[in-house]
Amino acid sequence: MNASLFRTALLGSVLIVALSAGGAQAESPFKVLHSFAGGSSDGASPFGGVAPAGDGGFYVATDGGGSSNRGTLSLLHKDGTTQILHTFTGGTDGQNADGTPLVYAFDGTVNGTTQFGGLSGCGTTYQYNPASGAYQQLHAYGCGEDGAFPYAGLTLVKFSNEGEFFAGTTYNGGDSDDGQYFLVEAGQCSFSGSNGKNPFASVLQTSEDGPFYMVTTAGGSANLGVIVSTAGSCAINVLHSFAGGSDGAAPYGSLIYANHALYGTTASGGAGTNLGTVFKINLDGSGYSILHVFQGICCGNADGSFPRSGLTLNKKNGLLYGTTINGGNSSDDGTVFSIDPNAGTETVVHSFSGSDGAHPYGNLYIRGGTIFGTTVAGGASNLGTVFRLKT
Repeated sequence: MNASLFRTALLGSVLIVALSAGGAQAESPFKVLHSFAGGSSDGASPFGGVAPAGDGGFYVATDGGGSSNRGTLSLLHKDGTTQILHTFTGGTDGQNADGTPLVYAFDGTVNGTTQFGGLSGCGTTYQYNPASGAYQQLHAYGCGEDGAFPYAGLTLVKFSNEGEFFAGTTYNGGDSDDGQYFLVEAGQCSFSGSNGKNPFASVLQTSEDGPFYMVTTAGGSANLGVIVSTAGSCAINVLHSFAGGSDGAAPYGSLIYANHALYGTTASGGAGTNLGTVFKINLDGSGYSILHVFQGICCGNADGSFPRSGLTLNKKNGLLYGTTINGGNSSDDGTVFSIDPNAGTETVVHSFSGSDGAHPYGNLYIRGGTIFGTTVAGGASNLGTVFRLKT
């Protein structure tokens, strides 16, 4: 081959390599893992988040779908297909499984709540054993002093002298019908309005034998919600009473402990917008501050609005991640956002548009820097999705 032909051949091979590299599509950081279809073979409308199931799969509970359209506990396989593990039927069974499932590491059981159903129709706690396929109801709430309507999922709490318990909250019931927090089959304590009312979020214990921390959507001095602590008894200490306006109001999402402080969200309030906030507070109730006020899509903004989930720590980059049920873009279908817990800088990392999901309510799950979550609507059948988002 002469020099001229060699140069021509070499140039052609370089061009082919360049075209091949340019034609290769980089994987999108966002992916819909599953679009719920409802009916007898799939769930629908997951309000809670996902729980790891091993082999890359996830457990997810749904508000609807299944043979009775009253919700399911489902297993999402790594290939994106789902398997219904239990179909809720209402009546003496549970109904509307809106809390995130909890996997108990000791025995691998999946534990959760249903908002309604049970003998009195006021909700249940349940347990599913993947090894045997057995489903059992742990408790059916009696609507009165026993509690009513457990919306949030369960939390594992630990006491060195007494062992481990599943803890949760009910929106109503208790002594004044203002809701309560409970240890499954081990007792409950009531809110009384002034110290909180109508909790939607789960219980947080920051350390073994440590106190519980919770938020309620109402109650307190302005009846706009509180942050409370309790040292394991029924004595409830109000750390902060929300005042609305620039202070925030109506916290629906669970608290998170990070950097020696508590972080959370409010679904409303915020100076000038009333679209919700992200806040920070010390364990003793001091140092309450607003880190971010959501701006929504009004007036050229591209921010989220109305966060209903709590925050999740991404250990890979030190940021906290959460969701808003609205905002983001003209579709107004919600966002995934990050916030720097030190600087308070908020960034929208994904805006939903309907086909990729709409209106995320549940907490996010983060593994190895990758975010997994759910939307209650949107997707191929507008019945919600499970999504993955790489950071």
